[in-house]
Amino acid sequence: MIDRESELFPLPDEEEGEGGLFEHFSLVVDKGQAMLRIDKFLSDKMANVSRTRIQHAAEAGNLIVNDKTVKPNYRVKPGDRISVVFPHPPKDTRIYPEDIPLNVVFEDDDILVINKPNGLVVHPGAGNWTGTLVNALVHRY
Repeated sequence: MIDRESELFPLPDEEEGEGGLFEHFSLVVDKGQAMLRIDKFLSDKMANVSRTRIQHAAEAGNLIVNDKTVKPNYRVKPGDRISVVFPHPPKDTRIYPEDIPLNVVFEDDDILVINKPNGLVVHPGAGNWTGTLVNALVHRY
C-alpha cells in the first residue's frame, strides 16, 4: 500500500541555489509479493513515475528499504518498508526559439499552412521540452 505523504523537504541553499522541494513516497510491501526488482515494483505501483526516475533516485541515495539505501536492482520482499524521495523537476515554462526547418505550403498575413513531418512534436510537454513545432514557430516569428 502506498502512503503518498504530502511532506515537502527543503534542500539546503548550497545544493539548489534557491532551495528546492522533494516529494516523498513510502509504502510497505504486501505479504505474498513475489521478489521483483525495486525499480520495476515501484514503477508499477506509482502512477506517473517512470522507472528511470526511480533509478535516478536510487543512484542519488534516495531509495531506502528498511532504513538502508538500495540500488535499483534490489529485489523487494514481503514486509519491506520502502521510502523514496524525488526532487521536483525544474519547471521552465518559457518557450525557446529553435531554428527547425519548416515546409511552408502557404502563408499570408492571417494563415500559415505547413506540412508537418511525422515525429515532430507539436508543443513542449513532459519529455519533449525542445525540438517542437512551437519552438520552430517562435523562431520564425
